[in-house]
Amino acid sequence: MTLSPSYRMDNGEMVRVRTSRKARVAVTQYQVLSSTVSSALLELQPVTGVKHQLRVHLSFGLDCPILGDHKYSDWSRLAPQKLSVGTLRKLGLPQSKARHIPLHLHARQLILPALGSRKEELSLVCRLPRYFAHSLSRLGLKLPSQEPNRDDKAGPLGAQ
Repeated sequence: MTLSPSYRMDNGEMVRVRTSRKARVAVTQYQVLSSTVSSALLELQPVTGVKHQLRVHLSFGLDCPILGDHKYSDWSRLAPQKLSVGTLRKLGLPQSKARHIPLHLHARQLILPALGSRKEELSLVCRLPRYFAHSLSRLGLKLPSQEPNRDDKAGPLGAQ
């Protein structure tokens, strides 16, 4: 699927987003790798490169902010992320400790094109941080094969 939101979710209703002269077109392709009732592991591939694109698309385009994204979890204010009781229970945290959850956005693989004297593209692969893998386990999400392929770019964990 591809996400290029002109709308956002507001209390379960679709609301058209005001376009601004400063607004930039941004497109993100995504795929659900694993999901439960309250959370999902997504693979994202940004087609464009707009600042905070992935965070904004997930939070305001899909109404599913990234776990630990305190900046984009609420449309109107900067505040610690509000998580469902079930998600907090699975993570073993009270809501008062949600502000300490790190951002669960990880660039698993980056592919840099061949430039200059480098004749081949460069593929950079990085393992998940321990806190991210631990959260996946606690939330009951399965991590697919560790073998990255050409289309794997980033893997955020969305929490509702």
